[in-house]
Amino acid sequence: MTQLFGFGSNGNGQLGIGHLTDTNTPTPCKGIPSTETIEKITGGGNHSAIITDSGRLYMTGSSQFGEHVASSTSEPYYQQRWDHLIWKDVACGWAFTLLLSDTNLVYGVGTSKWNELDGSSTQDLVTVAPTQLKDIVSIACGWRHSLALDQSGQVYGWGCGRHGQLGPSLTAITDKKDIRTVQKIITPQPIVQIVCGHVHTLLRGKDGTVYGFGSNKYGQLGQISADHIILANSVFIDAGWHHSASLDQNGNLTMWGRKDRGQVTYRPLNNIKSVACGSEHTLAITNEGNVTAWGWNEHGNCTTDKDFIDIPITLPQTHIKIIGAGCATSWFGL
Repeated sequence: MTQLFGFGSNGNGQLGIGHLTDTNTPTPCKGIPSTETIEKITGGGNHSAIITDSGRLYMTGSSQFGEHVASSTSEPYYQQRWDHLIWKDVACGWAFTLLLSDTNLVYGVGTSKWNELDGSSTQDLVTVAPTQLKDIVSIACGWRHSLALDQSGQVYGWGCGRHGQLGPSLTAITDKKDIRTVQKIITPQPIVQIVCGHVHTLLRGKDGTVYGFGSNKYGQLGQISADHIILANSVFIDAGWHHSASLDQNGNLTMWGRKDRGQVTYRPLNNIKSVACGSEHTLAITNEGNVTAWGWNEHGNCTTDKDFIDIPITLPQTHIKIIGAGCATSWFGL
């Protein structure tokens, strides 16, 4: 079982803590049965989603069914969704959500103005490109773009490619928005992990090489080479809106990208077990089970009343098992 706590931006009930007020105090989340063990938590613009080890999905927040769909923020706690299917993965975009079932099919719900769902906006669960997206093992969402990874290491992308975040197009680009249907992203080797920033994308290859494409306005692609290589020897990657992170096998955390609100640490961090990038902040779990936080903190998502934290602070809680981050939102589970 997992006891989940949320803190940060909460004006739309996206923390699932029973009210609509921002908080810098980790507060117990509501609606998740005490018997459930959380496998993943992820946040979008004004909503969040949880997958448990039993394959159940729980969601909360105002944008879980789309940008302009009224939802029950009068009951701001996690509620189970679509229990007729067993879920393996979930990813939240700005106002849409992608889901992966145990049959390795991709589903979606929410806003699709930029073809984020490879179809129309919908508040009903729909299957996304079932003839193309087969044997999928993980999914990822940016602000307006989507990715899927299959069991052979092939990556697929769709949605907004305006900043290059979907890689070179396989078809002629006819408009400056570069809105794409589902298509393969050509990679130099099989990929084992996919992550999306606001308008950039990171891929981790089987040998630990990290590739990137999209906007590099804030250095979120680092010192990228001509063949899209950022660094080597990575075992885990993540991305915020304009910053990126990589862990190596020794627990050393490397970060790059936007730094104006402390998003990227000014000193190296080691002994790190897990990392989660929010929109403009980051959380990390140390090998001892402590959580550190840094970055933009306007909504209390780093647990203090300071505007931003450029030197990581350690939260008093211990034995942390899981962390998650979204748009100025943070969670940890005991």
